[in-house]
Amino acid sequence: MAGSDRSNRYAKPCARCGDAVAAEAGVLLQSRSKNWVVYHPDHAPPSELGGVTSHITALRTNQRDGQCENCGVVVPAGLGVLLFTEYGGWDVCHPEHVRPPGPPSRGGHPGWHRRPLMAVDIATTGNRYGVDRILGAAVRTTGGTSRDWLIDPGPGALSVAPTKHHGITLDEARAKGMSASQALDELATVLASHLARTEPLVAWHAPFVLTTLETELLRHELTPLADRVPDGLEPICDPLVLDRQAAPFRFGGHSLEAVTEWYGVTHDRPGHPGHDAKASLIVAYIIGACYPAIGRLSRPTLHQKQAHWHERQMQEAEILHPSGSWGRQWPTADVHVQPWQDQPA
Repeated sequence: MAGSDRSNRYAKPCARCGDAVAAEAGVLLQSRSKNWVVYHPDHAPPSELGGVTSHITALRTNQRDGQCENCGVVVPAGLGVLLFTEYGGWDVCHPEHVRPPGPPSRGGHPGWHRRPLMAVDIATTGNRYGVDRILGAAVRTTGGTSRDWLIDPGPGALSVAPTKHHGITLDEARAKGMSASQALDELATVLASHLARTEPLVAWHAPFVLTTLETELLRHELTPLADRVPDGLEPICDPLVLDRQAAPFRFGGHSLEAVTEWYGVTHDRPGHPGHDAKASLIVAYIIGACYPAIGRLSRPTLHQKQAHWHERQMQEAEILHPSGSWGRQWPTADVHVQPWQDQPA
């Protein structure tokens, strides 16, 4: 039994052979349809992160006749399998027609995703928009352009939150980094030039990236990005918002790591701004290609829709987790420059 797999608290039939599995003697796995199944240890299929399995034996059978989602032929009750869809419903399939889990096929339709895209990402000391400092930044474009900045945040008793995994230390940033005022001004100039052409700027979790950037620009008495572009901060493309809209019920979560795995995007160094920018750029393109209803949106409509979708997503998150902090503003939150505070314990 793998270390991440759980044992069954109650006796149940083995999902593979049908024989009884005594309590605490089997392996408990969760299917991608979100139901729990029990196996004899020697019958359990390989499990993924968190004790999840995509094996066909973990799928539920259909209690009623239904049309196969793949071939269209009626599947008699009890002879097919149920597949949980990205939209919260259920599809019926013949067992031999079950496809491996994955996103829809990419279409050849035109859209914003086929235009010149630029992605930006940052590495920071923490997640507090008004307090934390930028230590690194990167941009990547569909045309192959790459720019990276290692940024000296300046003096002071700063620290990097243990939850940040970008690998940039304060000592490295101070010893090898460009001055914050110069680096941030260069970064803002590059982003403003792209936005001035009304082409989408990709930013995974835009409220964090763009609000932190605007705050840092003001901290160093530089012109905010929004004031460098005639039409302000648009059009912005936030793949996190798009993925939540396209597949709100998909199993596995919506972190950049989970989303890149789902769409088959290589992501070697999660947390590093260059790798995160490249991954978010590719994910944005793939979402536009896989979901025509999103990909065919005009650039202004794409921007407006994301603001609406983000607000609704945060409202739903607040209902499920009322104790959390769910900012509804998009693509930026309120910008307030605040003095340094020690990282929360």
